[in-house]
Amino acid sequence: MLLSVQQKFILAVLRKLGCVRRRQLHALVRGRFQQGDFEIPQPRMDAMLRQLRMGTADVRLDDELVWLHGCQPDYRRLEAIDVMIELTSGKPGEIIGKVDPPRLLRFTFGGDDLRLFAVASLDVSPPEGLDVVPKERVVWISDSGAPPDGLTLPSKHFFAARQLDGSHRFYGSNGP
Repeated sequence: MLLSVQQKFILAVLRKLGCVRRRQLHALVRGRFQQGDFEIPQPRMDAMLRQLRMGTADVRLDDELVWLHGCQPDYRRLEAIDVMIELTSGKPGEIIGKVDPPRLLRFTFGGDDLRLFAVASLDVSPPEGLDVVPKERVVWISDSGAPPDGLTLPSKHFFAARQLDGSHRFYGSNGP
């Protein structure tokens, strides 16, 4: 089966993340390919996904999710993907999906001055328990969407508080 450049990108994202929401995948595809007069409307995205589902036995989809065969939805990771899309406006550099807990994913962002970000779960480990790579910025999320009482974050660590509309408000550390 011949795949378009966009479909190859979709498969690469799915191989890294396993499962994504349709709207997340659409945002990443638009961020990567939509420029000038070239647009990727939702009907075109839906057609590409249907073609992938029919042409490869590995791609699965329903009304909300797109995933590879054998992958289970992880709602913490889906929220981490939302955080990544918000921080990068849908244009992350490299996406690294295979990470050790409490990290949910890593990604780069920043054009010429690439920065490494990680999204991690407070429900898995406190910030003090995380070994951080030099210059890595860590965005913490929690299942409740709100920071626990008394949360103190190290330098270059942030908390993403989930808003009612599903977006996030970011709070930084007070450290040096």
